[in-house]
Amino acid sequence: MKVLKNCTLVLPERIVKGYVIIEGHFISEVGLGECPYKGEDLNGDFLVPGYIDLHVHGGAGAGFEVADPHACHRAADFHLKHGTTSLLMGVEGTLNDLENSLPIKMPENAVGIFMEGPFLSPKRPGAIDPKFLQEPDPVALDDFLKRFRTQISYMAIAPELPEAEKLIKVALKHGVVVSSGHTVATIEQLFQAITWGVTSVCHTFNGMPPMHHREPGVVGGALLYDELTTEIICDGFHIHPDVVRLLFKVKPYDKVLAITDSVSLNGMPDGQYGRRTVKGKQIMLTNGTTIAGSSLTMDQAVRNMVSWGLDLVSVIRSATYNPAKAIGLADRGSIKEDLRADLLRLDQQLNLVEIYLKGEQISWND
Repeated sequence: MKVLKNCTLVLPERIVKGYVIIEGHFISEVGLGECPYKGEDLNGDFLVPGYIDLHVHGGAGAGFEVADPHACHRAADFHLKHGTTSLLMGVEGTLNDLENSLPIKMPENAVGIFMEGPFLSPKRPGAIDPKFLQEPDPVALDDFLKRFRTQISYMAIAPELPEAEKLIKVALKHGVVVSSGHTVATIEQLFQAITWGVTSVCHTFNGMPPMHHREPGVVGGALLYDELTTEIICDGFHIHPDVVRLLFKVKPYDKVLAITDSVSLNGMPDGQYGRRTVKGKQIMLTNGTTIAGSSLTMDQAVRNMVSWGLDLVSVIRSATYNPAKAIGLADRGSIKEDLRADLLRLDQQLNLVEIYLKGEQISWND
């Protein structure tokens, strides 16, 4: 039994003083006020759930390339040491590209795979290599998911594509959550996709036309339709901080998902790496105009959002409770009895002090 006492607990709806008791992999008790047991004194530091990143492609020079399990584990460990105790491995590629390497042994903090494509708009590929896109093929998707559904959790599809309805319904049949992404859909097409089962918007504002007052598009629908959860990259480059604040102001409390969209070049020295260049904290395609993923980590995303004036409860919720709810991770995402003891101790500046994964403290600063 582990006791964490004198904590400032950040819960989905409020901040309170209290304590947490861990038994095995799970939280066995959450108490408010003074703790009656001996244990580790956190001296008022924040205790928050482990961060959950549903859209991340790699880091520290390693990508979630399913053909290279060692790279997957290296990337996952990089993000774990930045507080991401659960993530989806973001992959790109055609179905044929992916099936040759699946199933894969998942890293400990990976809970599934996020497929960014291959059924996306060639008009809005962003940094995705056009060779990773393919024509809509519901039959091929059905066959693919029959074989690999246990590992595929989340998928982005452009809802304006031919046969998008069939693609979306095939994904849902296999229990895969679908987002609208890399798309030029109208707001009417997005609304139709909601009726088919789309529940999320992939990196909102990015990979789609900007909102126009005569054509709101997917951006307008993301703001308007309460049923849609909205991913948002909080690095300060992809989205102006005030637009992030606007999204939090407009959306229901459980519908904003903080993501990193981190890529393998996160943490690498400045220079050119194939199609991409690194300069400081920005990663671009060599064309010099297209942002090519981020160098963000979830701990930095949290600090960014708070520095932009967002309240800590909303920020932590967007990085923990909301993503867990979005893909049905019922055993984590908040500090509650019987949930997994994935916990982070943060100092008053929201820097990581301790990381617990399934109740065990890990070494995160090696």
